[in-house]
Amino acid sequence: MCLRIGSLNVDEFRKVLMKTGLVLVVLGHVSFIAAAVLHGTMLRFVATTSDAVVLQYCVVDILSVTSAIVVIVAGISTIVLSRYLPSTPLRWTVFSLSMACALLSLTCALGLLASIAVTFATKGRALLAACTFENPELPTLAPDCPFDPTRIYSSSLCLWAISLIFCLAESMSAVRCAQLMHGLLKLRPWWGKSCHHTKPFLLPI
Repeated sequence: MCLRIGSLNVDEFRKVLMKTGLVLVVLGHVSFIAAAVLHGTMLRFVATTSDAVVLQYCVVDILSVTSAIVVIVAGISTIVLSRYLPSTPLRWTVFSLSMACALLSLTCALGLLASIAVTFATKGRALLAACTFENPELPTLAPDCPFDPTRIYSSSLCLWAISLIFCLAESMSAVRCAQLMHGLLKLRPWWGKSCHHTKPFLLPI
């Protein structure tokens, strides 16, 4: 599917870029906050345990934070580009960041999906690695548990689900931004022969 940049004038294209950049910035900040809350409420207590599942949780959380930061940078770069459209290096920077965001966010979404699946499969036992109970099947409040074990399971799943939704939204927004840059850079062979009907996009001198 070809992006009809030729149907937009310069002002309209700037507005589209601005909105896309703002969406990326907002999504990146929300994802960063969700990852930080997850780390503060759960991962910082279990990260010291030598468990493969916990290690997977930590890797996914680090990936989420990294993805959020890259998304924020891409969003800011897109907003700057909407003001300085003639800058070719900035166009390539935004295009590269958008592609990186799309891949990172998709990888992050897959990792979060794996975390949710593993948690369901293990019934959240790895989340309680920092606690000791007389009966592991009936977790209750214990003096040596640094958090409320009766809520950690549902809280973690909710935060992972929220992060998963935002990672998917980030990936779609990044793809949209990459499409805009693709048309602006005139990389038409990537989209097939049908793109030769696209009108040239001219910038004012």
